[in-house]
This record gives sequence, C-alpha cells and structure tokens, in this order.
Amino acid sequence: MYDIKPVKERIFDFWSNFSIWFGADFGIAVIWAGALLTPYLSLKEALLVIILGHLLGNAVMSLIAVEGQRTGLPTMVLSRAPLGGKGSVLPSILNYLQLIGWTAIMLIVGGKALDVIFPGTYRLWILILGILVTLWTLSGPERWRWLEKLSVVLLGILSVWLLYVIFSKYSFSELWNRPGEGGLPLLIALDLVIAMPLSWAPTIADYSRMAKSERDAAWGTYLGHLAGSAFCYFLGALSNIAVKQPDPISIIATYGLGIPAMLMVLVSTLNTTFMDIYSAAITWKNINPRANAKTQVILVGVLGTLLALVFPVDKYESFLLLIGGAFVPLAAIMITDFFLVNKGRYEVESLLEDRKVKVRGIISWLIGFLLYLGLTMEALIGVKVPVLSDLGNSIGASIPVFLISAIIYYLLERWGE
Repeated sequence: MYDIKPVKERIFDFWSNFSIWFGADFGIAVIWAGALLTPYLSLKEALLVIILGHLLGNAVMSLIAVEGQRTGLPTMVLSRAPLGGKGSVLPSILNYLQLIGWTAIMLIVGGKALDVIFPGTYRLWILILGILVTLWTLSGPERWRWLEKLSVVLLGILSVWLLYVIFSKYSFSELWNRPGEGGLPLLIALDLVIAMPLSWAPTIADYSRMAKSERDAAWGTYLGHLAGSAFCYFLGALSNIAVKQPDPISIIATYGLGIPAMLMVLVSTLNTTFMDIYSAAITWKNINPRANAKTQVILVGVLGTLLALVFPVDKYESFLLLIGGAFVPLAAIMITDFFLVNKGRYEVESLLEDRKVKVRGIISWLIGFLLYLGLTMEALIGVKVPVLSDLGNSIGASIPVFLISAIIYYLLERWGE
C-alpha cells in the first residue's frame, strides 16, 4: 500500500471508494469555491453549472480510476507511459510541491474556521489538525475504510442539519427565483467547477488501485465525488445568495453553528488533507523508488504544518492553481494514451523499469501546460498575456486545454508510428 509496485491485496469496495471521494471535497474550501458563483449567477444557473461541471470532470476522474484499478499502479507511475520514467519526474516534483502547499492551505482553512468558533485558538488548531491528519494517514488503507465510512455518515447528518438551518432562516422559493447580478460568463463559471475534480487528477489512481473491481473504482470515485463536491458547491452558492458572505468562515459565524460546525470542519479537514499527504508520499517514490513512504508521510505532514504556521499560504493559492494547471493536460494525455493508443492495457513491469524520456508525450504536455498558463495567468495573478488572456476570460481554460492536449498527443503518436 505504501509502494509503487502493483497492489496485490485489493481491499476497497464500492463504498470504500465512495467514502474516500465523498470526503475529499466535502469541506470549507469547496463551500468557498461554490460561493464564488453567486451572486453573479442566479441559484438556478449556479446549480446547472455545478451539475454539468461535475458530470464532465468526474468522468475524467473515473477514467484514471480505471487505469489504476487495472494496473494496480499509482497515478504518477502511470504517467510514465506517455512521458517515460525520467520524463515523469518533473510533473512528479510539481505534484509533490503542490500537495505540500495544499496540505498547508487546508490546515489554514480549518484552523481559521475553528478559530471563529473558539476565538484565539488558530495556531493551536493548526498544530492539532496537522498531528491528527498525519496520524490518520499513517493508520493505513485498512483503517481508512471504516474511518471514511464513519465520516460519511457524520458529514451526511451534519449536511442535512445545515440545510435545515438555512431553510429555517430563508425562503428557498425567494432564493431560487432571485436573479443573478451578471459579470461571470457561464463558461468561466463552468471552468471554476470543472477545475475541482480535475485538480485531483494526479492522485486518483493512488486509491483506485486498491479497488476490488473496475466498477467499484469507477463508480465509487464518480458518485462519491459527485455527491460530496457538488453538494458543497451548491451549499456555498446557496449560502452566499442568502447571507451575502463569500467567506464560509463568516457564514459559520453568521449561523452560529457551534459544536456541529466544529465537527464538520474537523472531519472534512482530515478527509481532504490525508489524501494530500499520502499522495505526496507516493509521488515521491515515483521520483525515488527507494524512499520510505511512511517517512515521507511524516515529513510532508510536518512541512505542511510548519508552512501553515509560518507563512500566509492562502496568498499563494493562485500560484498553486497555476502549478495545478500542469495536470489538466497530463490527465488528457494519460487517458488518451491508455484508452486510445494502448487499447486499455499496459505492460506493468516495463513501466516500473522505464528510464526513458518520451519526447512526444513531453511536447504534448508542455504545450498544454503553457497554454493553460497563458489562459489563466491574468485571472489568477494579474499578469495579462496578449490574446490568450482575453480568450481565457471568455472560454475558460480546463476544457479547451484538455481537448487540445489530447488531440495533439494522439496525432503525434499516430504520426510517429
């Protein structure tokens, strides 16, 4: 389970996969993302974009989940197929760094939310959350199964309760029929939604490789993430229209949720962040196969906690999203290579022994990555790129980059035969 070689014991059933991905994006950060959609969009428009974005993005997640289940290999090892063993090192380094960064961000978000409920405890909560999530990760996949299933039940109860609180304070009919203020094109809104499932692309097979069957991997991943992430997006959009607060921490303060909110923040932070830590450790083993994964779990947990304590990491979220742009084209070429070029089969041993740099894959990936940077740089960090920035502000980045990267890779592979 802590190695990059094929998993021999498949222990995750449908509900195990469902639970992991339900919890992955059930939390404050995704509520925040949903709040970005309103009041620019009406609640009707927001719901449409949320559903469509997750239907499309989760399809990508499920395809990579199938790759992991069939081969028993983690995601970054699978990336060796189109990029080569040495070619996969650069995206692995980017993934390792972004996962440490996201660990810190999740601890900051959780710490701030709990500080609202218990003022003056921000740094203490970061330490507590950092220790808990590292221990959760070290507990291993065998224990994740029941821990995650238990957390799904708890989060489900809390989410129903939270909806009851909202609708006891506000009229659903009035919120549903309230018009949007405009200023956010639907395609950009769709890009904001679809980016969430695609951001998990470099980690998906790390978990689906432990699935008992392809159906468990594909549908557990698809439906679990759909239920958890889409609900939190909708909750954020609904709350922002009702309370006029895009910050979910302010929403918690407005509702005065107290202990139930603390449980939601605590469980959702653990559910999301342990995946960042575990996948960072497995990613490092793709760079250095001799590394000890459990040592890496501790190291990543410590680094993420220190980063959250020392630096205002939330200010670097845009930079991390730019790094994340590397994985939209990577997901595209991985899916194209596995299902179209290699007809759904890999020689596992050859991937583990691969020491090549596959030029066609690297070229396709770099073109897609650079295109993503050009389309999103103005929106994320305020740097305008001629032509591309205007285009990105009109059509978004994730969908066009995914399609262009897949087409370029497929054509280069066919041309190179």
